[in-house]
Amino acid sequence: MTEKDLKQDDPSSNPNSPPAQSVIEPIAFTPHRTQVNKRRWQPSRQQWLIGTPLVLGLLIVVFLLTSRSVSIVTIPANAQYDISGGLHFKLANAWLLFNGQYQLDLEHPGYQPLKTAFTVTDDAEQQFVFEMDKMPGRLAIKLNNADISADVFIDDQPVGTTDTEIGQLSPGHHTLKLSHPRYLSHTESLTIEGLDKLQTLEITLNPAWANVQINTEPAGATLAIGETELGTTPGNFAILEGEQQLSLRLAGYKIWQDNFEFQAGEVIDMPLIKLQKSDGVIQLQSQPKGASVTVNGSFLGQTPLALSLRPNQQHTVKLFKEGYVDKQANVSIASGDSKALLISLVPALGKVALSSDIDNAELYVDGRLMGRPNQTLELPARPHVIRVEKAGFEPFEAEVTPKPELAQQLKIRLRTLDQAKWDKIPARIKTVTGQQLTLFKPNAQFTMGSSRREQGRRSNESLKSVSLTRAFYVSPLLVSNSDFVQYEKFHSSNHVNGNSLFGNDQPVVNVTWEQAAKYCNWLSAKQKLPAFYQEADGKIIGFNADATGYRLLTEAEWAWLARVQGKDGLRKYPWGDQLPPPKNAGNYGDRSAAALLGIVLLDYNDGYPVTSPVGKFAANDKGLYDMGGNAAEWVHDFYSVGTGLSLKTETDSLGPEKGDYHVIRGSSWAHGGITELRLAFRDYSAEKRNDVGFRVARFVEAKKP
Repeated sequence: MTEKDLKQDDPSSNPNSPPAQSVIEPIAFTPHRTQVNKRRWQPSRQQWLIGTPLVLGLLIVVFLLTSRSVSIVTIPANAQYDISGGLHFKLANAWLLFNGQYQLDLEHPGYQPLKTAFTVTDDAEQQFVFEMDKMPGRLAIKLNNADISADVFIDDQPVGTTDTEIGQLSPGHHTLKLSHPRYLSHTESLTIEGLDKLQTLEITLNPAWANVQINTEPAGATLAIGETELGTTPGNFAILEGEQQLSLRLAGYKIWQDNFEFQAGEVIDMPLIKLQKSDGVIQLQSQPKGASVTVNGSFLGQTPLALSLRPNQQHTVKLFKEGYVDKQANVSIASGDSKALLISLVPALGKVALSSDIDNAELYVDGRLMGRPNQTLELPARPHVIRVEKAGFEPFEAEVTPKPELAQQLKIRLRTLDQAKWDKIPARIKTVTGQQLTLFKPNAQFTMGSSRREQGRRSNESLKSVSLTRAFYVSPLLVSNSDFVQYEKFHSSNHVNGNSLFGNDQPVVNVTWEQAAKYCNWLSAKQKLPAFYQEADGKIIGFNADATGYRLLTEAEWAWLARVQGKDGLRKYPWGDQLPPPKNAGNYGDRSAAALLGIVLLDYNDGYPVTSPVGKFAANDKGLYDMGGNAAEWVHDFYSVGTGLSLKTETDSLGPEKGDYHVIRGSSWAHGGITELRLAFRDYSAEKRNDVGFRVARFVEAKKP
């Protein structure tokens, strides 16, 4: 619609237009519908002909730009192979492959098939080398030696024989060896080609024998090496090299044998061998058997015996056996003959007179019961075992050889079992410190203590009956300083006003009873004996009466050893019954100790103001030293006081089980009064003293129930 049209439509501009109040009504608008036909695009034939090569070229360019050049090298070079595992393309002598892993399968005649994987990386050009293993080779060996087969060894390992083909031989250099018992070994180097090829060798083995001509007189002897027979003489024999023992056998003749050394390939003509006629054989027996035999003076053995004797000659055969008369015989035998000969020997008898202190015992000779021992026996002149037995006694046994020309006597003494037991127990033993102990078997009953009328008596010396039955060992000497310091190396016995108590040979003093008991246990431990004293927390808490370890003397043992002197009763003083002591009776409180002591023996001087070396003065009748004087002694028992003579006898008493003090027995260097010098004197203490020592003892066996 134009502007002019608009103006024409405007009612104000048209004088002939209806009045202003007229309304213009709109009408509906309907768009014009136009039919549109749409068609899909399809390339034309010309477009296909142009576009397809362009796309393919583009793909090839992309493949060439993104793939890697890979060359595959195989050994051998012309192996057939196949690649799998991804897009691959061969271009001239190289392959175009994307990054990644591929599988390669190789094959070639004569080689083991190879399956392997390889990985292509980002490198622009890559090369892979694959080597295939050759297949094993085969070997056939032909021997030019007729009708034999040799063992085959490759590199010293058996692989078969020359009769068969040998397979599975690894390619390369090897050592070949052929072996046959009658031929020289053949060795050579061998190269196996492999590739499943059959290689053939032709070999000739050299003989390992010598050709030996052997003749004998007479002919017809059988030649053998060991158990292998080679033929009869005369003949030419193939004998293996090395040392060989040849033997020739012919009926009626002795076996001939000798050793020879042969070389392979030798030709030998041995000298004529003359065989000797065989010996005759005598099967010799004797009655009794076991007789020694000599022939013409040469010892050949004992009967029964086969004697090989030269034929047609006389031989002297002699038999002898202990206890029999020698016997001789002359014999001869024909060649090749065999005969038996029995020779009986006559016993050679000798007399043995037996006497015994026990008549009703049983007598055995060589295990045979022969009656009672008090008799004279006539026995063959050879060794015999004489044994006499009786219940309750140890058997007596001896070996006797009777002599025909001389009568003999044998005294038989039977010992009771108890006597025999003590015969086996040593009379002396030794401690680890070197102290010797002497065996005592007291079996005694006596009275300890002293009578109220005895001058110098003290109230603790009550009379009591005691019995000793247990055997024991005791040291004749007191324990010395040198003995004790082996146990307690820092101990010192000290001195008295400058007079030393600590010499090596002086008795140890200034020790408590407990120190003495522990020393005994130390000795026991050193000799692996059961401890007599029981210890706990370093203290002695008791004792074991059955133990055979070292201990102190009991008071009863000390009294018996010191005082009892056979039929003379009880000794009052160590030297006798009267004062003063005789010269050199012991080490007591005397003039030499006057400056140290209050009471001394003014008319006695032993030369030692304090302790003397142990064993310096004479021993008592039991061989014990210093049972009086020098150092008094700790004994095992706790101290107690009796009330008078007890009617009950104490057997093997070990004293009270408890107490505050222990008994001290014997006088010392510090005693010069009549009370202390007496052997009945009893003292006690719980403390160490400079005049008290000890000696050691031990039971032989445990206490009988």
